[in-house]
Amino acid sequence: MNSLKKFLVPFVVMVLALVSGVLLWGAANSQPASAQAVYQTPTPDAEGRIYYIVEEGDTCTRIFLLTNVSIDEIIRLNGLTEDCSLITGTKILLGTVAAPALTQTAMPSPTIAPELITPTPTPEPGFAKVCIVLFNDLDGTGMRTEGETYLYGGVVSINDRLGQVSLTGTTVAGNPDEVDPLCFENIPEGSYNITVAIPDGFNATTITNYPLEVKAGEQATIDFGAQVATAAPGEQAAAASGRSPILGIVGAVVLAAGIGLGFVMWRQRKV
Repeated sequence: MNSLKKFLVPFVVMVLALVSGVLLWGAANSQPASAQAVYQTPTPDAEGRIYYIVEEGDTCTRIFLLTNVSIDEIIRLNGLTEDCSLITGTKILLGTVAAPALTQTAMPSPTIAPELITPTPTPEPGFAKVCIVLFNDLDGTGMRTEGETYLYGGVVSINDRLGQVSLTGTTVAGNPDEVDPLCFENIPEGSYNITVAIPDGFNATTITNYPLEVKAGEQATIDFGAQVATAAPGEQAAAASGRSPILGIVGAVVLAAGIGLGFVMWRQRKV
């Protein structure tokens, strides 16, 4: 009995050591069957379809475990047989998603170039027309009214302030409805001084010096008034009696001298 124990104990120990060594070697050289493969979900194409390219060793079960797409769905989407046989390198459909909405980027509105506005050219210097009227101011108001006619003989001068224009003329007489006044054509635009000399026998009833500024294309008419000159009351009385004041004075002196001479002669006779 003791000899049997001596034999069995070493045998059991040796068997256990052998089994332990085999188990350890198998664990070190084997890979776990449940090792998880890394899988990245493919990006959908432009139409929203998701595809998977079959690799060597792939089965519908493995693809199901990787993608979580059921075997029945893989068969239905790709028209496979019930055994779900696959060919390495082929592309199988896993599903579809909504195609991304096409975003249209608003194009910037074209910049409209500002309209080129051509400045209006400044008109070249032109000419004006100036007419001068000397009227018979019967009522002495200084304003020409109905029935007051033109007077002849007023000497008119037109001079610009730059000393480049100097014109003269004589006013005309007549009915304003029948006679045109004295007018000066082709007067360059600018500033002028207009004067009129009143004819003898008349007195001015308006100013006789008038400043005027004319533009090209304008026509200006200036009225000057005059009325017949009247004598002073003393002169009118003398003219009515036909006597002159000077003659009266001379007559008085002669009369006084005669009286003095007569007195002197009378005294001499008395002596």
